[in-house]
Amino acid sequence: MKIVGYADKISAQPGDKVRFMVSCEQPTYKAQLTKLIHGDINPDGPGVKEKAIRSAIDGSYPGKVQKIHSGSYVAIKDNKALRLDGSFTLAAWVYPTTPMLRAQGLLTKWSAKGGKGYALVVDADGGLGLWLGSGGDKVAKVSTGAPMRPKAWYFVAASYDAASGEVSLYQLPNSMWPRDASRAAVQKPTGAAKAAQNAEPFLMAAWSEGTEGDRQMVGGCYNGKIEAPAVFARALSRQEIERLQKGTKASEVDPEVVAAWNFARDFSNDQIRNAASSRLNGKTVNRPCKAMTGHNWSGEEPNYKHAPEQYGAIYFHDDDLDDAGWDVGFELTVPKDLKSGVYAAKLTTAGGEDYVPFFVRPPKGTATAPVLFLVPTASYMAYANIHVFKDSRLKELGERVTGHPWKFEYPVTEPDKYIVNNKLNSLYDRHTDGSGVSYSSRLRPILNMRPKYVSPLLWLGKGCPHQFNADLHLVDWLDEMGYNYDVATDEDLQLEGAKLLKPYHAVLTGSHPEYWSGQMLDSLEAYLADGGRHMYLGGNGYYWVTSFAPESPHCVEVRRWRGTEAWEAEPGEYYHATTGELGGLWRFRGRPPQKLVGVGFTSQGFDYSLPYKQSKESQDPRAKFIFKGVGKDEPIGDFGLVQGGAGGFEVDRADVELGTPPHALVMATTTGFSDVYQHVIEEVLYMDGSHGGTINPLVRGDLTYFEGPKGGGVFSVGSISWCGSLSHNNYDNNVSRITKNVLDRFVSEEEIR
Repeated sequence: MKIVGYADKISAQPGDKVRFMVSCEQPTYKAQLTKLIHGDINPDGPGVKEKAIRSAIDGSYPGKVQKIHSGSYVAIKDNKALRLDGSFTLAAWVYPTTPMLRAQGLLTKWSAKGGKGYALVVDADGGLGLWLGSGGDKVAKVSTGAPMRPKAWYFVAASYDAASGEVSLYQLPNSMWPRDASRAAVQKPTGAAKAAQNAEPFLMAAWSEGTEGDRQMVGGCYNGKIEAPAVFARALSRQEIERLQKGTKASEVDPEVVAAWNFARDFSNDQIRNAASSRLNGKTVNRPCKAMTGHNWSGEEPNYKHAPEQYGAIYFHDDDLDDAGWDVGFELTVPKDLKSGVYAAKLTTAGGEDYVPFFVRPPKGTATAPVLFLVPTASYMAYANIHVFKDSRLKELGERVTGHPWKFEYPVTEPDKYIVNNKLNSLYDRHTDGSGVSYSSRLRPILNMRPKYVSPLLWLGKGCPHQFNADLHLVDWLDEMGYNYDVATDEDLQLEGAKLLKPYHAVLTGSHPEYWSGQMLDSLEAYLADGGRHMYLGGNGYYWVTSFAPESPHCVEVRRWRGTEAWEAEPGEYYHATTGELGGLWRFRGRPPQKLVGVGFTSQGFDYSLPYKQSKESQDPRAKFIFKGVGKDEPIGDFGLVQGGAGGFEVDRADVELGTPPHALVMATTTGFSDVYQHVIEEVLYMDGSHGGTINPLVRGDLTYFEGPKGGGVFSVGSISWCGSLSHNNYDNNVSRITKNVLDRFVSEEEIR
């Protein structure tokens, strides 16, 4: 892209400073504050709407290319104890996942530019290697010559005897199979080679490429797990190496051990502690996965909190990214009189543009309107830069899931190319080694969280908005209908709890609030118990257990299992490192969405959306206000900008057995889907060919309403596509009318009973 950016805040209140990080290929670019109203480019809708807002950021700025530096690792600051220019031993348990990909660092104090230091590596042919550099081209590289198997545990060690110049390498698989070609123990002379001292940091899972300004540059990023790394200032004997392999503590093998890092602690943060000396503590960079099963995991305890000694591994990936760390291009002090709403810094340069969205909320502890649009930013982060469909190997699966021939032109647009080329992963993507992505951060460009962005997966490949750009359908409708509303984000709700919701007569969701934390659920439940009124205007909501990283709300964590999912966590790795809670679906923790909003996820399909057909319950006197102005035989939403109808994409059903209140009205249902729509996996106990939309009665979306305590109420549409139908016929349609009827009653002082 010619220009691309991100902000350090996703939510800001008047007076806050928001910093914008920008990469621009041209000498200059312009910035302007703009209010975002409607971002759908479909000519059948109202088109893109934005309003320029005069502010202090308006003007030109010098362009500067800033790169994405992915790859997680551990960094220990330079210390003389680690400047090993004599005999030494390096040891660890490792679980390489792409050993044949390229050379990868394991335990290194290596100066790639100067050719000095030492590095225990997975070498280019997949075997264990040791590099010794005394400067310039005087580098000795010793290897076992035996490639390690992917996804297998090995105890590895390298001893260097400075007196003899001999290196001993040990590559010992945890499994004791006979005739295992990956088992190796070699001794090789290196002549006069030695590890010259350098001032580089000691790194795990990478090696140093020097610095650029304040940024540590790394190379050789490793894919796989590392456990119990240790450094000794002498060459251990084979017998001592074997004792380490059998579980003897490093300090018992050598009381003067330089460092022995224990990863079976500090699971929720970036701290790395050395048992031998606090001087050699360090930090993880780019958020590798902690709380991962180690070489000794027995399978008896799936919760790392109950057996931390079996979870002493950290899983590193060469495409992990927590904070892009770009330099600031400019900053905005949010004007005191700026109304709560959806805004962006619009960036333009010769041949390119980008929008960096953020949300302006009212001052903390206040409300400036009776309606709150709770923006599902945790879900935006989960889907951030999704590109699972880039892989042509998914052709057969993709055609079945989407219902149309799978096209391989992706990526075509500049944003999609940038996403793919820079390995900007969503929680739906997989790492280089095929493992699922568990963390997503907003401190990086999120190029599908933009107006004008079209998700290429949907509507038989025609594409349509999803997530942020789809939620602008609702923002536009609220503006057109003249409602006074505030906006706040999932992050705000996570940090402030029910106090955030309490002042509002009605709280509205976006089209797809799928990812919710326990704090968020507790807060909405408390709001409803106190008479709150909630309009769930989407589908597949309140679904995945989602954790915000402690003291780092810019990052969310998800561990998938037993759900309708893009990947599944490995056995023993279902518990979140950030909070220690069990991941997966909220329904398997006793909190199905039906208990909260009356409906829960039941199917998805990427071909067409359909209208709703009213049921007899739409004529119930309790629903009279909802269907005012709507004929009893009218199909509801046989039009729309999201796959052509109001009911579809992902749909939810009412189910009393899962918690739908017994007094809830199921007033209309969208059904008759194709077999692209399948019953959700978590409810399919056996395969019998009866799960498609053409025959399974559970593949449907239900429009529901029920009264809550103290005059409260909940209205749920059970479909992602609903908001895409609001603008049809210049906003004069039954989807718009029903939504307006409900919102008018919810914001009124009239009692709901």
